[in-house]
Amino acid sequence: MQDNKEFGNVLIVGLGMIGGSFAKSLKQNGLATLYGADRRSGELTLGVSAGVIDYPAQLDGETIQKMDIIILATPVRAMESVLSEIKPYLREDTLLTDVGSTKGSVVAAAAAVFGEVPANFIPGHPIAGAEKSGVLAANPRLFEKHMAIVTPLPYSDPDLLDRLHRLWRAVGADVVSMDVEHHDHVLAASSHLPHLLAYTLVDALANADRSQDIFRFAAGGFRDFTRIASSDPTMWRDVFLANKDATLATLDLFTDRLADMRKAIEESDGASMYGVFTRAKSARDHFLRLLEQRTLGQAQEKQVSIAVAPASSVQGQITLIGDKSLSHRALIMGALSDGVSELANVDLVGDVKVTMQALRDMGVVIEEFGHGTVRVHGVGRKGLRAPIAPINVHDSATSLYLLLPILAGQDFSVEVIGEGVLLNTPFTHLLSLMNLSGASVSSAAAGCLPFRVTPADIKSVGGELPGEPSSRLISSAILLSLFAEEVSEFKTHFPLDAKMRALFEAFGVSISGDQLLKVQSNNLCGAQFELPADLQQVVWNVLLAALLPGSSIRLYGVSSIGRMQSLFDLLAKMGVRLHWMDDPSGVFGARVLGVSFSKLTPVSLSALQVYEFREVLPQLAVAAVYAEGVSVFSGVSQLPYFYEDRMSAIVDGINQVGGDCRWDKGMLQINGQIPEGGDLDSAGNDLVALAFLLLSARCRQGGTVRDCQKLLNQIPNLEEIMVMLGLKSSLHI
Repeated sequence: MQDNKEFGNVLIVGLGMIGGSFAKSLKQNGLATLYGADRRSGELTLGVSAGVIDYPAQLDGETIQKMDIIILATPVRAMESVLSEIKPYLREDTLLTDVGSTKGSVVAAAAAVFGEVPANFIPGHPIAGAEKSGVLAANPRLFEKHMAIVTPLPYSDPDLLDRLHRLWRAVGADVVSMDVEHHDHVLAASSHLPHLLAYTLVDALANADRSQDIFRFAAGGFRDFTRIASSDPTMWRDVFLANKDATLATLDLFTDRLADMRKAIEESDGASMYGVFTRAKSARDHFLRLLEQRTLGQAQEKQVSIAVAPASSVQGQITLIGDKSLSHRALIMGALSDGVSELANVDLVGDVKVTMQALRDMGVVIEEFGHGTVRVHGVGRKGLRAPIAPINVHDSATSLYLLLPILAGQDFSVEVIGEGVLLNTPFTHLLSLMNLSGASVSSAAAGCLPFRVTPADIKSVGGELPGEPSSRLISSAILLSLFAEEVSEFKTHFPLDAKMRALFEAFGVSISGDQLLKVQSNNLCGAQFELPADLQQVVWNVLLAALLPGSSIRLYGVSSIGRMQSLFDLLAKMGVRLHWMDDPSGVFGARVLGVSFSKLTPVSLSALQVYEFREVLPQLAVAAVYAEGVSVFSGVSQLPYFYEDRMSAIVDGINQVGGDCRWDKGMLQINGQIPEGGDLDSAGNDLVALAFLLLSARCRQGGTVRDCQKLLNQIPNLEEIMVMLGLKSSLHI
C-alpha cells in the first residue's frame, strides 16, 4: 500500500493555510503523495489546481486504510468529530498527528474517542502562521526556521515519534519536544494572550467616542500590535475555549501587572515604570536574539584593519572614558545597594555592556544620560529577580568573575552560559572559591561553562585564595563576602589595589588589611562619584606621546593612587616625561597628566613586577622596543596561560616588523631599535591590537594592524581619539 516516496501516502484533513502549507511543502519536495480532505469542496478543487495536493479524498475506509501519515489541520473543537470518523479504519502503523495550538483538549478528544490515546497518535504544533486563511494562502516555506513542538505521550510509539520528527524537519522546521501541559501554558502566554489583547483593544477602541480619529491617526505601533486581530475569529474562539484554564491563569498574571502599571502612572512613579520598561526591553531583545539565531545564524564580524602612517606626532588634550574594571564593579555595587547611585564617566561598551545587560535582565533599573553618566536604582543585596533566560557572559571573563558570586547569594536558581574561548576555559580557582565558601555552583566537565547556581547559605570567605592571585578573584571574594553570614577574612599574596578598595568603600564596604583582608558591611548605600580614566587607554596615550617626536598631550581624570602610582614610577624610570598639573581629587585621586616626547631607557622587570603589570605588559614590551639598550622581562613564562599567549603574539609581531625580541633562559630580552614596519595580525585580541598600534606608530614605514574589530568594540571612540590627537591613521574594512 505504501508509496515509494519517503513519507508515502499523506492525508491532510483541513486544507487551510497551515494544512495547505504542509501539503505544498511535502509535494514540492517530492516527499509524499498528498491527499486532501475538507468539508469545503471548493477548497479541494483549488488545492488540486494550485498544486497543493495530488488528490481530493473523503474520510472513508478506502482512503484511511492506505494512509501512512494523517495530519489533522482542523479547528481544535472539530478534533473529536474527525477522530470519530476515522477511528474504524485507522491502521496501528499509521502516524496520526495534528497541528492544533492547544494540546490538552486534543489529547482529551482522542481519549474520549478511543478510550485511551492510541500509541500512534502523537500531537504536534508548528509555531508559524499568518493572518491569511484558505488553501490559496498555502506557503511551502512557512515552517522554515520556525519551531515545531512535538508533544509525545508516555506510551507513544517511538518509531512513529521518530518519523514525526523527520517529517517536521523535512518541511524546514526546528523540532523540540514538550509535555502537553507545559505546551498549553507556554502558548497561552506567548500566543493566545497577545491575540486576546489585540482583539480586545481593537474592539474597545472601535466602540470609543473618538473611534474614527483613533484609527485615522494611529501610527505604526498600533498597526504592528493589532495586526493579529485580523486572524480567523472562529479559530481563536475555539482556541480560547479549548485552553481556558491556562489562558485565564496567564490573563490573571497580566491584569495584576497592568494594575501595578496603572498605579505607577497614577502616582507618577517614574522609577517603577522605567523598571518595567527596562525589563521588558531586555526580554524583548532576548527574544529577538533567539529569533535572529534561528533565521540568520551567527553573523560574521567585519574584519577591520587600522593603518598608521610613519612620522606622526600627537598634540592636544582629552578626557578618556572611565576605567573598564572599575565600571564593572561600580554597576554591580550600585545594583546591590539601597538607594540610587549617580555614576559618571562609566565605560558602557564592550565587556561592561555584558555586565550591565545581566543586571538589567535581573530587574535592575539603569538609566543612561550620555557621556558615561548613569543612574543605578539599587535593589539591595538579595533583591535581584530571576532572569527569563540563562545569564550569558558571552566572552567576558570579568563579567563571569563578578556576577557569579552575587548570583550565589540570591534566592533563585540560574544558569550561567558563555561563548567563544570562554566555553573551553576551566575556571577551577573561581569554582574553588565559591564552593569553599558554601556557595552551590555546579559546572560542566573540567570546571568549564555552563554553570548552575542554586541558593545556598554562604558562611564566610576564609583562608588563602586559591591559585594565583588576581584582582578579579579578589573582587569575587569581596562580593561573595557581602552575602556571608559571618565576617570574611582571607589572605592573598597580591594586595588589593587602592582604586578597588576606594570603590568598594564608597558603597559602604569596610576592607581592612593589605594582604590579609577583612571584609565587613552592614548597609550598602548608593554612591555618587566619577570614575578615573581607563588603565589601558592611559598607558597607550602616555606611551604614544612619549614615542613620537614633537608630541605633547594632556590627559584628564587620571588616577594616581595604588598600582597606578607604581606603574607611573616604572614609566618614569624608563624615561617617560610625566607632568602632574594639579592635586589629587575625588574618590580616586584623579589628576591632569601631561606627557611629551621622551628618550626611553631600557628596563629590567622582575618576575614579581611582570606579574604586577601583566595587564599592560604588551604595551611595556613595545615601549622597550624603542628604548636605547636591552630590556629584560623575567617570569613571563610563569604567567597564567592567556597572559603568556598574549606576550607570545607580541614577540612574534615585534620580530615580524623588524624588531629584535628573543627568549633566553626563560627571560624575554628586547633589544632596542627602530623597526621597519609592515603588517601585524592581532588575531582578534583587543589588547594585542592596541599594543600593535603603538608599535606601528614609530616604525619607519608605519604599519597596518589586522583584525581590530574587538578593539573597536571595546574602545568605540578610538578613531575619534586618534583624530583628536592628530595621529595619521585610517580604518579599512
